[in-house]
Amino acid sequence: MQSWARWKCWPEIGVRLPTPHEMTRTKTLEPGLEEWACTGCSRRLLLRRPPAFGRIVLDRGDEWAVHVSGTGGLRIGAVDTRPAHSELSEQAREWLEAHGIEWEP
Repeated sequence: MQSWARWKCWPEIGVRLPTPHEMTRTKTLEPGLEEWACTGCSRRLLLRRPPAFGRIVLDRGDEWAVHVSGTGGLRIGAVDTRPAHSELSEQAREWLEAHGIEWEP
């Protein structure tokens, strides 16, 4: 029997990735003061808009989750990141080469 097969529980490896949760505005208590709640856990908070920004957490909910929100029809979606395709100056290419960095646009 392999030594790893005797383990009853696998060790946790790496970093736990956060799960996104969407916050929705549930109440406007007064102009500039809003209550927000998470649709995925019990997180609730009071948010005061700038210029007197403030945040009070009423219920922590899932602290591992990334909580996202928006107003005015704005919805946050997945973000695809890629380097911008741009021409490098000769000086920049020389610096990259001198530091052992290969660059292909």
